[in-house]
Amino acid sequence: MTGVVVIRRRNRGKPLLDRVIRDRLLAEAAEGESDEALAEDYGLTPPQVRRLRHNHRDRLVDLRRQLAEEAETAGEVPPPLRLAFRTLGNRTAALRGGAFLLDGRPADLRRIVAAANSIRQAEGVAPIRYPGVLPLIERF
Repeated sequence: MTGVVVIRRRNRGKPLLDRVIRDRLLAEAAEGESDEALAEDYGLTPPQVRRLRHNHRDRLVDLRRQLAEEAETAGEVPPPLRLAFRTLGNRTAALRGGAFLLDGRPADLRRIVAAANSIRQAEGVAPIRYPGVLPLIERF
């Protein structure tokens, strides 16, 4: 050999989670959810969740910073509602006076959480726990 060091990359397999689901898991981790709870909700083991946290630690720092900024500007929003809004993405909008829109129509918080739960159940993720939502899930 001529003194050249060859570095071989290990063969990386299929990603552990889909990118969208992984980002949702990281967002919940940034909010302070435990490894055990995340593992149960997403069908992983706690060591896998710890590895995801470690591999995406810079993203977690950014997410925590964003959460702190949002809490300062918008006041405190309960965690189940933050999760519902994040799940639905741009399908929801907040109006002045505490009113909300879902798909362009006025909706109360129970209906928003129920819509988010129908998406989460289709993805195989645990539903969001919110008072009065279980009967509404069956209507969606």
